[in-house]
Amino acid sequence: MKSVWLILERCALRHWKLAWRQQLALLLILALGSGVYLAMRLANRAALSGFEQFTDGITRQPDWSVTGKTGPLRETELREMRDLLGSRPVQMLPMIEETVSPASERQGEIGSVPTWRLIGADWIGLMNVRGETPLQLQQEQDRRKSEAPQEGVVMSAKLAARLGVSEGDTFRVIIDERVVPLKIARLMSDIPGVLSLPEHMLLMDLPDAQKAMHREGEVDRVEILCEEGAAFPLLSAEVGALLRERWQVSGPEERRMLAGTMTEAFRLNLTILSLLALFVGGYLIFQALDGIVLRRREEIGILKSLGVTDGAIQRAFLLEATLLGIIGGGVGLLVGWVGAQGAVGAVSKTVNALYGATSTQRADLHLGEAALCMGISIATSILAAWWPAREAARTPPVHMLGRKTATYGGGKWWRASWLGWALMALAVVLAQLPPLRMEAGTRLPLAGYASALSWLLGAGLAAGALLRYVSKIPSHAPVRRLAISHLRRPTVRHRFAVAALASAIAMTSGMAIMVSSFELTVRDWIQRTMKSDVYAASAGSQSAGSTNHISAATVQTISKMPEVQEVAALQSRPIQIHGAPTTVLGVNGNYTTKHGIYAWIQKPKEERWWMPGGPGNDGATPAIMNESFSDRFAVKVGDTMTLPGDHRVKLVGIHADYGNERGSITVAASEFREWFATDMAWRVAMMLKPGTDAESFCEKLRQAQPGLNVFSNIHLRSEALRIFRQTFAVTHALEVVGVAVAVAGLGLALACLLLERRADLATLRAIGMTPGQIAGAAAWEGIGVAAAGTAMGIGAGLWLGWLLIYRVNKQCFGWTLGFNLPWWQLTLLSVAVIGAGAFVASMVGRWGSRMRWEQEE
Repeated sequence: MKSVWLILERCALRHWKLAWRQQLALLLILALGSGVYLAMRLANRAALSGFEQFTDGITRQPDWSVTGKTGPLRETELREMRDLLGSRPVQMLPMIEETVSPASERQGEIGSVPTWRLIGADWIGLMNVRGETPLQLQQEQDRRKSEAPQEGVVMSAKLAARLGVSEGDTFRVIIDERVVPLKIARLMSDIPGVLSLPEHMLLMDLPDAQKAMHREGEVDRVEILCEEGAAFPLLSAEVGALLRERWQVSGPEERRMLAGTMTEAFRLNLTILSLLALFVGGYLIFQALDGIVLRRREEIGILKSLGVTDGAIQRAFLLEATLLGIIGGGVGLLVGWVGAQGAVGAVSKTVNALYGATSTQRADLHLGEAALCMGISIATSILAAWWPAREAARTPPVHMLGRKTATYGGGKWWRASWLGWALMALAVVLAQLPPLRMEAGTRLPLAGYASALSWLLGAGLAAGALLRYVSKIPSHAPVRRLAISHLRRPTVRHRFAVAALASAIAMTSGMAIMVSSFELTVRDWIQRTMKSDVYAASAGSQSAGSTNHISAATVQTISKMPEVQEVAALQSRPIQIHGAPTTVLGVNGNYTTKHGIYAWIQKPKEERWWMPGGPGNDGATPAIMNESFSDRFAVKVGDTMTLPGDHRVKLVGIHADYGNERGSITVAASEFREWFATDMAWRVAMMLKPGTDAESFCEKLRQAQPGLNVFSNIHLRSEALRIFRQTFAVTHALEVVGVAVAVAGLGLALACLLLERRADLATLRAIGMTPGQIAGAAAWEGIGVAAAGTAMGIGAGLWLGWLLIYRVNKQCFGWTLGFNLPWWQLTLLSVAVIGAGAFVASMVGRWGSRMRWEQEE
């Protein structure tokens, strides 16, 4: 081990000082790769923190959460639960919940208004969970033992400071379609080491919350806390079994899984894409470390001649790579944390618009994520150094001495283009495999992602074969002939530079094709389905996960307005099927059929599909489903299934729906009202009388109903497309990072090649070649590599786009997309990459033209 440290101290560190620019570039590549991955994970974690259970911030984790199978629980059921549990030491915390937004004088973009979760909790029951509630609530209990809880809302001091309010003030929120004033009863500050109220949550006493929500006599769920002891060693399991006989019961793991299922596709998309920079960086790190080994081959030959063992040399290089990984990972922690602060806002906006309330605008560095970032950096560096270190240790000294001007062409594996084509063939086979189905209806396109990885690796290895075709381009200019001559027998650095470019461009073009196809499909879907003149929803509905509704009285008032010709209410209720969350919708069948609202994938045989008693229904309620529901629950047209509440439905059709990946099933409004005993509307669609100006009517309706968000057809379409583009904003940023790293790698490869050719450069200068001509030759060489990488990348991206659209997307979301090729975007990408490659290569060439051949590095 002593010889390993001696090599590291006397050789490696000396080279680090001499080639500090190259070492800095290598460290930045490591930092960028691991830092981008960390930034996406931290931003993702922060933005999704709002989906944690409410009681995680108020009391300890409940043992069970009890909900109704088809709707809210009646208060009479709480007494039944207590009687069923008897004298068992169990705490019951009934809760009611609603999403609310601050009342605003002006309607903003969907998802732009903050959304909070208003929780009504049994105040006395919450206080009885002593030792497990926030310190301030315990102090409040001690101070007011004989007093009733103070009326009003409890909020975090941070939220109050942001709103500019204090205790005793009143602020207005939107609940359903009503503007409701709430008095601030108490502010809660964060206390280190003590559970605190999350910033996006508001707390009220249960009766006050029920009154504010107009939901007297009902609750949404009951949190169950069991006090196990010697007398009841299996209390939690026993209580869960008893309650499951009548109600929907979920444990902590099930609740976390359900919360994660809502955003799993979005999170997985970010995670996979954030690995792009690291994937491309892996090529470059290997390439740079291989260059380090090759440029020190004379030094290695001398060491081996002096008796240093092969193992010591290999361990020395691996130790050097480990140090690079540690330093690069440390810088990556800083890069990742800074990047997360910028990304969390964009991620939070998308989560707010698509899923539900989250107010987080800052990402904290977690120990586990930091360790993962360091581990990725170190592992990548060691893996990239393993092969070059192995080759350095195994090569005889005689092959390493006296080869100052020779360049290393690489081993047979790096020249084996057939291996690249074999990996691409494997990718085609993997693409045919079905997704991995997990609990709660989750589908993981594992084979699809493996296929994408295999395709990218294969395309990178096969891209080297294109260099020879580039070298056959005829040229009479001496500078271009010199540049092209280096591509006739490409070295390992040429191959890895073109592989990194091909992989980055393939991923970028593949994503561009998917996004373009997605946008074209969504535009067509919007045109086919959004045919009403005006749409209305609660102003508190800032996301698809909102629980706000519109009362039947308000719908009736709207229908009587003189400008309105027709009104249709859409009703919604979340349910669970086999533990997987989904939605039941109730619609006016006459309205949807008359105006052709649905984009059918498989149209029902009966025009009036919603009418009961149809042929072959066998007494089941006819229903239609969207694509995601069909794929997620593995059902097809003609199947009969039983929904919670023992409601049998016959599935008679499938329609496209690109706004819901959890699936939905739709029945007639009359059946919906009977099943769920509610006439509240989720959304309201209106047809106006001929000659009515839609925008003027929208403004009139907003003035009459300030608790509603009202959109004209044109405005809502533009909002839908804005949210779509917002969803992919982070994706585009990651694509740019990947391509930028690949272009930087091209410059690094050329720098390594010029360092190897420093004696050749001295000869060229001696025979009269000017620095400008040497720089021009390097630029043409860079253009050749960039052109080969771009050609393979665009070609590979076409198939990768197909894979993302017809396999990964279909398996993950259940959506069928059309294929659209964004020619202008791919052309711009090609020109930009080749142009950037030429510029970087020219700069490197100018540097090389001034380098003395005697230089060590």
